[in-house]
Amino acid sequence: MKWLGIICILAGTGGIGLQMANELDLRIRELQALQQFVLLLEGEIRHLHRPLPEAFGSVGERTEPPFREFFLRTAEDLRSRNGQSAQIIWKRNRKNCADRLHLKEQDIKALGELGNMLGCLDVKQQLGALDYYQENLNRALADATEDAKSRRKLYRYLGILSGVAVVIFIL
Repeated sequence: MKWLGIICILAGTGGIGLQMANELDLRIRELQALQQFVLLLEGEIRHLHRPLPEAFGSVGERTEPPFREFFLRTAEDLRSRNGQSAQIIWKRNRKNCADRLHLKEQDIKALGELGNMLGCLDVKQQLGALDYYQENLNRALADATEDAKSRRKLYRYLGILSGVAVVIFIL
């Protein structure tokens, strides 16, 4: 019975360490998905000259979760508007989506700022805003990748070592 308890403790703390390391990888994947979104949206606006509701709908259909729902809902809300500005629609949908994301607060804030720029600018300014956001994404992705390299092993080892420490303390 004692050995079963030890195994459970080690598995639990090791699992926590693995989950924390996995969170780093999920953030990287979501930042990469946002990069893909910016490229797709830029193409929709620059080359196909689509208005934002159509562009978001088209991009949403080609985007994977968790952003798929965000873009499709934003496209739908932009089509119906109901007297709301694009910025308000973007902000509301971003808040609804933010709980399911693994992004840092600064990443979510930057996504909100992009929405403020897209809805009220002409095509040239929208493309400039997308370029600026893409540069920020590139920087955030490089930082996240570097952060993950340094912390991934740390989290895994700390998970296991904390389990060993608890086991030693109990024995």
